[in-house]
Parts: sequence; C-alpha cells; structure tokens
Amino acid sequence: MINKVVESAAKAVADIESGAMIAFGGFVGVPGVPSTLIKAISERNLRDLTIIACESGRGRAGSQNYGTRNRRAGQVTIPEPEDGVYPVGYLAELGQVRKAISTFSAGGPLEDGVRRGDVEIELIGQGSLMERLRCGRAGIAAFYTPVGAGTKIGIGKDVRHFDGVPHILETALHPDFAIVAAHQADRFGNLVYRHGARTTNPVVAGSAKVTIAEVEEIVDYLDPNHIVTPGPYVDRIVRSSESLMVRGRDK
Repeated sequence: MINKVVESAAKAVADIESGAMIAFGGFVGVPGVPSTLIKAISERNLRDLTIIACESGRGRAGSQNYGTRNRRAGQVTIPEPEDGVYPVGYLAELGQVRKAISTFSAGGPLEDGVRRGDVEIELIGQGSLMERLRCGRAGIAAFYTPVGAGTKIGIGKDVRHFDGVPHILETALHPDFAIVAAHQADRFGNLVYRHGARTTNPVVAGSAKVTIAEVEEIVDYLDPNHIVTPGPYVDRIVRSSESLMVRGRDK
C-alpha cells in the first residue's frame, strides 16, 4: 500500500547532499514556512546549496535584533531563532548557501554573504519565479514575460516584442528537492492548505525531482474538494514539530 509518511524530519531530508538545488515554499512571516524541514536540513551541515524562495534573507524570522552576534577570536556564535522558527535564510546564516534565487533578500545573513563574495544572488519578480517553477513541473522549457524587460534583470536574456511590448525569456527551474508546508495530508501525499500557507507552497510542490512536505496533521481521509496538491506531486510527508498557524500571523 502507498504510504508516504516518514517517521522524522531528519530521515525525510537524509538524502539531500551538498551542492543540491532546493526550492522552498512559504512567504516571509506568514504561515506556510517549512520550518521543521529547514531545521533538519541545517543540522546536516551541508555546503554549496542553491536555495529558491520568495524571501531568503532573514536568518531568524520574527527577530528584531538581527546582528547581535557574539564574536570571539574571530568566530561567530549564531543563536537559535528566538521564536522557534527556522526561515530559509537560516541556512545562509550557517554558511550553507552558495547561491540564492529569490524575489527579496531582506538584508541579513544572505546579503552579508553577497557582500563578502561568498554567496551569489539572482533576484527576480515573484510571479516570474513561481512561473519558472511551474514551468519546470509542467515540462515547459521557458516563457516570455514583460516583467524585468529593460532592467538589470533582463540583461543577457533574449528579448522579443509582443503587441509592441518588450518581453524577456525566462527559463524553467528544475530543483533537486522541493520543501513545502501544508495543513493536512493523507498517507497518499494529498495536501490541504489553509490561510497564508497557500501562497507559494502549491506551486513549489511537484516542481522538483523529490517533494517533501511537512504538515500539521496526517489524517485517514481528505475531502477531494479540499485537496490542492495531489499526491503524485509529493514523495514524503512528515509531521511538523509545531503548529504552522501558531508560528504565523493567522493565529
């Protein structure tokens, strides 16, 4: 019988290796950031990751005192996130990121890495980023969009005019792993979202070779009318360590 439930987050991410390209669902501080899985990835001490996320700059979501680090003999001691949330930028804070493809860097450790020359960042419009992931999932190689035409984002990209408007060519993204968060799942991998968790997670899910979902609840039955991400797009499911809603603004 099909059962995609994995016993722990550590086991769910055990085959992610250094150099992997990982797409993350979630949108800044609202519910839907796959915090449990991000923490598990951070504990693997990986290097040279390429991360894809709407916002990837902050090392500690919700913290208002970024930059208060203890420096001893040239070493930086990085505290645990104050509110228990592990945002995507936490991986950059630990020095695990080589490149970020994102819509917003938000300052913080990611931009620190860019300034030092340790991290490369590719900024792109949010809609274009999501479409690049969607196209990768759908088997579409590329698409033309007016977003970014005539700006630094369009430098070096093919340009065509449609109805007199310049469009640039954006290529599909093909991550190795997609990491998402949802409210409920059944053992088949069908996912139900709620509130802000439905921002980018449904697009990210299925965009990679392997999709891993953390969920608040694993149930025996889901109403088909409520399923947003069908099970075939999801490879592994793990229980979230805490309520996604409690971590967000919709509590």
